[in-house]
Amino acid sequence: MTLQNKTLQRYRQFFPEETLREISDRTGIQITRVFRLFNGKNMKVGELEAFEKAITDKIAESPSYHRLNTAMDEASSLLTNDELGKLADYIERKITNKRYSRTYIRSVFQDAVMA
Repeated sequence: MTLQNKTLQRYRQFFPEETLREISDRTGIQITRVFRLFNGKNMKVGELEAFEKAITDKIAESPSYHRLNTAMDEASSLLTNDELGKLADYIERKITNKRYSRTYIRSVFQDAVMA
């Protein structure tokens, strides 16, 4: 998967119900260009940055995000390498579990719809 596809997919996770016009307003990219980007046209660097900024702004709205960043900064200066490794393993395990649970639920739902 390309960086463009990952960025657009991630954008849709944060803003699943947005119309092309709303995406255009949020990113500052013309509506026809947004349509083309979502239909496979190659993205310019400035457009990629606009989508990434919208995602970053949405994440930054969460107070948990600020707490996590603060905790990670403090942990990197206080904890040992082994402790940081364990913390990274824990976070990776949480991400993997979340990813697989969504995949499992999606496949079960699709099987139920097919039946």
